[in-house]
Amino acid sequence: MKPKILKTLSTILLLLPLCVVFLGAGCKKNDELPPCHAKGEIIEVTGGCYGEIVLIEVETPKGIGLSGTFSYPGGEDESITYKNAIGVPYFSKIGISDSVPQTIGTWLHFEYRELTEEERNQPSLFATDPPITCPSIYGPPSVKRLIINKIINCK
Repeated sequence: MKPKILKTLSTILLLLPLCVVFLGAGCKKNDELPPCHAKGEIIEVTGGCYGEIVLIEVETPKGIGLSGTFSYPGGEDESITYKNAIGVPYFSKIGISDSVPQTIGTWLHFEYRELTEEERNQPSLFATDPPITCPSIYGPPSVKRLIINKIINCK
């Protein structure tokens, strides 16, 4: 009886690591997101001479945005420095519900995509509506411009 139990236990102990490998092979790490999904926080909402851009500091995935610093004239003490920021049009321009707050500090999990050629050539997508004339030449923040397809979660 003991040899039978010993053989059974030995077999289980030998097969256990294989079971763990096979069962764990399909699992994703918690920090991995599906393709074209991102998580981040709204760090600025520009307007006026800077265009209508929502700046999002993306936490995950790394490297989809650009790094830089942005400040308003005379507000260099209050500049915003970012490492992986994207810029998206105002939510109302891309069909995102008014229930999603477009305010600084809002955390988002979203699905995104690149701009189409038509959208790149459409100046009103990131411009003020109606257009305004600025007394000086101001540039928008240096960010990668993308489109949000869908908000999955926000806080």
